[in-house]
Amino acid sequence: MDVLNNSDILNNILAIIPVGVFWKDKDRRFLGANQMFLDYYGLNSVDDIIGKTDEDMGWHIDPEPYRAVEYRVIRDGETVKDVPGQCIVKGRVRNIRASKSPLRINGEIVGLVGSFVDVTDDLAEKDRLSVLSQTDELTGVFNRRAFSEIAKKYEEQYQRDKTDFVLYMMDIDDFKSINDNYGHEYGNLVLQSLCKSLTLVAADNCVLFRYGGDEFVILHQLQDPSEAEEMQKKIIKAVDSPRNIDGLNLTVKASIGYALYSETTYISTLIERADQRMYEMKNEHKANR
Repeated sequence: MDVLNNSDILNNILAIIPVGVFWKDKDRRFLGANQMFLDYYGLNSVDDIIGKTDEDMGWHIDPEPYRAVEYRVIRDGETVKDVPGQCIVKGRVRNIRASKSPLRINGEIVGLVGSFVDVTDDLAEKDRLSVLSQTDELTGVFNRRAFSEIAKKYEEQYQRDKTDFVLYMMDIDDFKSINDNYGHEYGNLVLQSLCKSLTLVAADNCVLFRYGGDEFVILHQLQDPSEAEEMQKKIIKAVDSPRNIDGLNLTVKASIGYALYSETTYISTLIERADQRMYEMKNEHKANR
């Protein structure tokens, strides 16, 4: 059997590895690519790219970041790994991660060699799972897990420029009696109806969360402290509005309390203070019946 030379071995390796591989000269013009690269871009032959740059091929909406990275590799001898990016493939924008290193011959950099993998589907699945993990299944609004992440962003913004925000804690009055009298499925319809009303109020500049059971939280950044009281009135009005749910006319009442972050500068204390004021209102409602 004839002994294979290095070129034969390399060609066989390039044919089976599950990544697109390419190599370019010092002016970033393609010198070659493996079959997976050609298949990915729908090219008939390597002749379609030899002597051309990415810009000539029109593969990037903004080619400058890719050009800058490749010049760092060629001029500075830098190696980059798993750099996220996007390219246009067969009329669609795809997400990729690319690695590139200097192509050296006799110690001299004569170009670069690179590889990439498509991560579009992986990112889409990751985003889908992230959305599911942060969304309340019944109502479709953010859940308690999402609250922790988003509240942290509000907190970081306050620490940067002192943009204050208010947290509203809201609980439906006598929700247990709704479940007892009409059943839990009807109670779920009430929660869904209530969320639709609250979403309309929160649409422009608030974030709504189902914190648990019949308890909801709303975050709202303040331009002026007086907004806190005004927004509370809007929330109460949205909840108190008469609603027809599954053919039954029903008026839902809720207790609500709020606190400003600047009062506490701790998320945990902010929740406690708003929760305390909510129960103060709930006790008032009971006393007035």
